[in-house]
Amino acid sequence: MSIEDILRALDEQCRQECQEIFSRAEAEAKQILEKAEVDADEIRQTRLSKVKAEAESETTSMLYSARLKSKNAIISVKEQIAERALGAAEESLQDLRAQGGYPAILEALIKEGLTRITGKIAVHVDPADKDIADEIMRRLGMDYEILTDIKTVGGAEISDAAGRVRIINTVEERLNRAREKLRMQVSGILFEEEVEAAAGGG
Repeated sequence: MSIEDILRALDEQCRQECQEIFSRAEAEAKQILEKAEVDADEIRQTRLSKVKAEAESETTSMLYSARLKSKNAIISVKEQIAERALGAAEESLQDLRAQGGYPAILEALIKEGLTRITGKIAVHVDPADKDIADEIMRRLGMDYEILTDIKTVGGAEISDAAGRVRIINTVEERLNRAREKLRMQVSGILFEEEVEAAAGGG
């Protein structure tokens, strides 16, 4: 399995999880807003029988508060689901080495790092990956050294001999990048919702 296939699979999983996150959040938002509208309408009818101006003011304030509460609930739900999804992905990768295709994954991650380093190569791996990494580098016929100075569930860090340039290509780093990407997607959607709401209000 190539690194492109791995990344495509991770990206596809993130997209599917994002879609589930947004669908659930939208459904919850709809329920919260519907209840808020019903509550606001009941308040409005009660107050109108007394002092109309005062009632309208209070209703507007309470409806605004309900909508703000709804928005905060949506944000919280999206963040919680996103973290749970990424946590599950991270947990599922803890036994990555036990999977038959791990050597190919490690090779793809190492090769990707090699494209940005020149000269003698230092390959930093978990002690569990020393032999596999050594075999990969021997096959590639490069001037290298294997350093077992990192702890990771998979992948490697590639640097030049002097350590001036270091490419981190571990599974954990890939997950962190996926986490940041997902957070940006959630933030982007929330921002779009704010813009649309402002446009509708204007």
